[in-house]
Amino acid sequence: MLQILRLPVLQVAFGGLLLVAAVLLGLFAPLDNALRGPRYGLAPATASGAIVFVDIDTASLASVGVWPWPRSVHARLLDALMALGAGRVAFDVDFAVASDAAGDAAFERALADAGGYALLAAFQQQQVGVTAPAVNMPLPRFAQHADPVSVNVNLDADGIVRSYPLGMWLGGRWVPSIAAVFGDIAPNAQGQFGIDYAIDPASVPRLSAADLLAGRVPAAAVAGRDVVIGASAVELRDFFVVPRHGILPGALLQIVATETLLQGRALVGAGLWPELAAIALLIGIGAWLRSGRRLWLVAIACVTLAAGTEAAAALLQARVALLFDTAAIHIGLAAILLTALLDEVRRRGEQHRLAARERDAVRVVLDRVITDSFDGVVIVRDDRRIISASQSAARLLGHVLIGEEANAVLPLELIRVIDDSFARAAVAPVHEVAIETAAGPRQLEYAATLSSVEIDGATRDVVSLSFRDITERRAAEDRLLYLSRHDPVTGALTRSALIEEAQARLSAGQALALVMLDLRRFRAINDTLGHNQGDVLLRLVVSRLRNMGPDAVARLGGDNFALLAPAMDGERLAGFAESIAEWLSFPYQLDGGHSAVVAASAGATTSLVSGSDAETMLIHADMALSAAKESVGSVVRLYEPGMDNRLQASQQMDAALRGALHHQQLTLVYQPQIELGTGRLIGAEALSRWNDPTLGIVSPADFVAAAEETGLIVELGAWVLEAACREAATWPEHIRLAVNVSPVQFELSDVAETIETALQRAGLDPRRLDIEITEGVFVRNATQVTRTLEMIRAMGIGIALDDFGTGYSSLGYLGQLPIDKIKIDQRFVRELPGDPESIAIITSVLGLSRALGKTTVAEGIETAAQADLLRAAGCTIGQGFHFGRPMSAAALLELASGPETAAVA
Repeated sequence: MLQILRLPVLQVAFGGLLLVAAVLLGLFAPLDNALRGPRYGLAPATASGAIVFVDIDTASLASVGVWPWPRSVHARLLDALMALGAGRVAFDVDFAVASDAAGDAAFERALADAGGYALLAAFQQQQVGVTAPAVNMPLPRFAQHADPVSVNVNLDADGIVRSYPLGMWLGGRWVPSIAAVFGDIAPNAQGQFGIDYAIDPASVPRLSAADLLAGRVPAAAVAGRDVVIGASAVELRDFFVVPRHGILPGALLQIVATETLLQGRALVGAGLWPELAAIALLIGIGAWLRSGRRLWLVAIACVTLAAGTEAAAALLQARVALLFDTAAIHIGLAAILLTALLDEVRRRGEQHRLAARERDAVRVVLDRVITDSFDGVVIVRDDRRIISASQSAARLLGHVLIGEEANAVLPLELIRVIDDSFARAAVAPVHEVAIETAAGPRQLEYAATLSSVEIDGATRDVVSLSFRDITERRAAEDRLLYLSRHDPVTGALTRSALIEEAQARLSAGQALALVMLDLRRFRAINDTLGHNQGDVLLRLVVSRLRNMGPDAVARLGGDNFALLAPAMDGERLAGFAESIAEWLSFPYQLDGGHSAVVAASAGATTSLVSGSDAETMLIHADMALSAAKESVGSVVRLYEPGMDNRLQASQQMDAALRGALHHQQLTLVYQPQIELGTGRLIGAEALSRWNDPTLGIVSPADFVAAAEETGLIVELGAWVLEAACREAATWPEHIRLAVNVSPVQFELSDVAETIETALQRAGLDPRRLDIEITEGVFVRNATQVTRTLEMIRAMGIGIALDDFGTGYSSLGYLGQLPIDKIKIDQRFVRELPGDPESIAIITSVLGLSRALGKTTVAEGIETAAQADLLRAAGCTIGQGFHFGRPMSAAALLELASGPETAAVA
């Protein structure tokens, strides 16, 4: 009994009670959290691939050029994902506030088209000075098409995210989280779970939003998968600190939480009872170890038990997703080992000799710690003599410090800090100070403490000054601040910084002029000389703009610039803008002896016309620039109120055309193509027509041009192809179909794939189809377009060059183009038979076509005399009102079955 009640046993029991109390109070939570981190890496896992991260990264921001993005950009993202066959799409983006009307309308339309497969972020956030958190829910117009999902995460006291909620109450309703929805958890399920950071975020499929917007993402990358759209760009600061992986973007954290549920890896705590039972067992083990056991045995036992406990906890976490807290056990084992060590030390000598040795050892250690400290440390006695200093302090200050007078070797700024400390003045715990050293100016972060210590039997005051050189860190922070407001290539202001600068001046009552510029031919320079030379050119442009003496110069993106100047009347502003455009058009000397010439268009406005809102001024200047770009050469336009009406008309046209496509209001007609030698109907060209309930009959020249401006031509062209092919499949086999394809379709879509899809759906023989292109298709990327046309011809499809003689082609390389037919433009045919020039041109084209083995088609034949002349000249096929106006498919079939064709011919 006496053996059991020995003092060490009582110590173990008392220590066990302290452990239990600490566990109940949660004092070991930080250590438990730290121990869990390494366990994630012991059994690493990869993402299932069922969730795709569409990343709004720095490249995506640069591609759009503004943040927040116009809602139309988000609409394009959603449309692209739906078109590629994505499953559910969750936006980790705030849609709680209205944006521009067109963008909101486009996004609402995209949500509606998504058919309930889109999810929008909802969250609450704390506001400064307000007790209740603010709730951000999607706008009602968006919420009627897309369910909200909560995107809030749980932050522990140390700011690290370890658990994740299944949802939260927002605006009086339960909103499930993204992970709960994508993980197919019951919508009303509540609670939270631990995130398994064994799952590697790098294994999550990741796509740049810029690639998705540019159409560079294959369908296989997202088809059948759920998608989370969010930001990783540093500028947007949507990041969280997590165990093991450090910092993750918010959207990627949502995906890791979802993967945790999908893989059945939701971590749950084992609770208090297993831990308390382990502590009880530990008390028994500790009592046995402390009952006169040798130190080496105690050490081996403690290390073995610690390793075994940690291994068991890691196994439970990896195999059954159970979190078992081990900090208390480790602390208990450490305490047992430490007390055993102290007992051993106590047994080795007398108490006063032990105390002396410890005191001497501590002094040596402190001296060494100070000397070897990474930070600068200087200890100054009350007589201002330095009694100790670290080597890093001596190196930084460039002096031997120990034993010297502080006033003689320390900078004046540090001497003032020491004097204030001795005077017990209020000194901030951590402060900054700038000093001059032999190596130049340095920025220090310092802390000073006043202490009373015993030195040579007397109590003296000493100040311990600790400091760290943060010069490079501050320089990096200044650089980041600079980059947040300036274009990294040119050093000009960013769009947001320009708006901020302009708004500040406008709010101060200053009247401003704003000039927006667009460079022409810059893309050609980039393509031919490379992006490095393009960057050199952009820097030279900014230099010239600054030399014009404006208040500010900004690069809005790509080859788009703007500058601020004091307000001036319209005549002076036009002259100022013209001088800028003229100055920019002079040749530039690039690196390596290259030179380049660009032209510039300019649009300008003043606050006297556009008002005192910087955003509005920028929009109006952009409208004026768009009007200027419609002209040829370096031209300037000033904003006029009527430009708003043109913009609204364009937006109205775009919205109506989208509605017409959606509600199938467009129709097709077909203009006959006649074999001139026999008068036989051998083909027809498909033409689109639109009779809008509001706008009335809209000219194809208007709505096709509008579709090309907005990119809607891709959807319109695909519809025309499929509808025309489906109709042509019912015609007699000798009648071919001709369909026009816009240059914009080649730029924005995979035309070969679109044609192949249309043919397969319609069941039309590819050999009965002709694709008509204009010469402008070769302007942007002739190599890629030629490759695409060769793929189309390989399917058996014919290629016709439309409007020949009006564009960019030359007779010299006509034979190199992958075309089968040449269509003579109707402007030459219309002048027949009385215009010798037209006859000469047509005769030359026909002769060249025969030499190259190309079929010729003459457009715009309106009289029998024109038809006879062309037939005699050797033209193969004719098309025009003489043979028939554009007609319905039924009328075309009737024409094919009757004698009318031959009679007309």
